Amino acid sequence: MTIDLVPPRVRRGAPVPVLVLAATILPLICVLLWRPSYPMSDLRVYYAAARGLLHGDDIYTVHHQYPGMGLGFTYPPFAAIVLAPLALGQEFGRLLMTLLSGVSLLVIGWTTAKAVGWGRTAGLVIAFAALAFEPVWSTFGLGQLNLVLLALLMLDLLGHLPRRYRGILVGVATGIKLTPSIFIVFLLVTRRFREAAVAAGTTLATIVIGWLVMPGPATDFWTRYIFDPGRPGPAQYVGNQSMRGVIARITHNSAATMPLWLLAATVVGIAGLLTARRLYDRGLGFEAVIVTAFIGLLVSPISWTNHWVWVVPAAAVLWARRRTVFATVWCAVFVLGLPWWMPFAGDREYSWTVVQSVAGDAYPLGALLLLYVLNSEARIR
Repeated sequence: MTIDLVPPRVRRGAPVPVLVLAATILPLICVLLWRPSYPMSDLRVYYAAARGLLHGDDIYTVHHQYPGMGLGFTYPPFAAIVLAPLALGQEFGRLLMTLLSGVSLLVIGWTTAKAVGWGRTAGLVIAFAALAFEPVWSTFGLGQLNLVLLALLMLDLLGHLPRRYRGILVGVATGIKLTPSIFIVFLLVTRRFREAAVAAGTTLATIVIGWLVMPGPATDFWTRYIFDPGRPGPAQYVGNQSMRGVIARITHNSAATMPLWLLAATVVGIAGLLTARRLYDRGLGFEAVIVTAFIGLLVSPISWTNHWVWVVPAAAVLWARRRTVFATVWCAVFVLGLPWWMPFAGDREYSWTVVQSVAGDAYPLGALLLLYVLNSEARIR
């Protein structure tokens, strides 16, 4: 049973015209905060890949043509096809991505509020409040896709699509960024076999489309680039809040990092998916999805802080469950962006004290505590 902490007025909902006006204002506020002239470094990479696709260049090496662009495109070829409209211009691309992310926040707020038993007004409150969280404003500031992917996944996984289409958006999201593939495993673990098959089939279709459009780069990606853990950036950098990042900082990214990470990822992955299965079987489907999302963030080789946008629906669950102290600390950590307060870059992460390590690794530590708390919910049920 979901415990409702939202005041009665918010629970009943504001008048529809007020809701429509507020929903219209949110994307506009986002555009004002992150104007088309804002230097979105990740979107610049998308732009280069989109231009490369349209001009017949290799999307994985085209970044060398752009001075000062240190990192190249790291997504599957299908992602470059989806991002092709960005080739119309960087300012247009920034405006488009900001608007899409703003609309995605509305979808995230609405689906989250519905999942925890709150009303439409609460959904708008969640959407506006999300702008305060570091992963969210980092996503906007970098021109990243994270909020769009989160909206697609929540629409699909929480049953907002007609039954025959469920799994398609999971497959599309996986075809764009790979990490959502954890949800195909989740669908299998929770015995939603038809949806898992649809998601896997859709993912396969995106791979085929990418290969048909650009066979050379697609072959290189699936046979070479996908196995290069250093291509997205250094694992020890503070921005990487996955377990591999934590271990790399502790071991100074030595030869021990990889086997320790594989062991930790296996243990946490299995335990987390079993928890998700238990939650789902006890009627806590939303919590099961959230657990799976954080398992994906923890076991991924690279989980930059902007990838952690799942903190927004997780915060709503904690407040709805009256986990007041944990919810307060959770929001404080992710609003402050606590890891960024520690010394970083130039391998200064290697010299962290114990206290600095706790703060600098606050995102994965918080995620592990969240998994423990939600697992206790499953036991109570």
